[in-house]
Amino acid sequence: MLRYNHFTTGRKADKGESTMDKKDQKVMTAGKEVVPEKEETAVKPETTVQAETAVQADKTVQEEPKQEPAPEIIFQYREYEASMDAVTDRVKAHYYAKGHAQGSIESLQIYVKPEDFTAYYVINDGIVGKVNLF
Repeated sequence: MLRYNHFTTGRKADKGESTMDKKDQKVMTAGKEVVPEKEETAVKPETTVQAETAVQADKTVQEEPKQEPAPEIIFQYREYEASMDAVTDRVKAHYYAKGHAQGSIESLQIYVKPEDFTAYYVINDGIVGKVNLF
């Protein structure tokens, strides 16, 4: 048997709505009231946190501005020319050929002296050397 609240029923009937709220629905079974179980719509907190983290990671990737391309610098002296990337690669190869460990470069300064056709370098504020510029 269902219970009705006559105040609520009258107002809802005027509006054309159902006369029973889901929270007010109670079913009588063998003299006992049985309240219908609520559906579980809540998401586990772990899943929510993981989903939010994934969304934030996606936003971070999308919001990062595009990095400008590295410029290619070509050094010209008289009838000679050399790419500064190639000079940098020669400096690193020379440094590693002297027996230093790969990836041990923390700082690198290259000084170009075209009249000597040489590039001088200082690595990690202490190791000096030179390579041919052209």
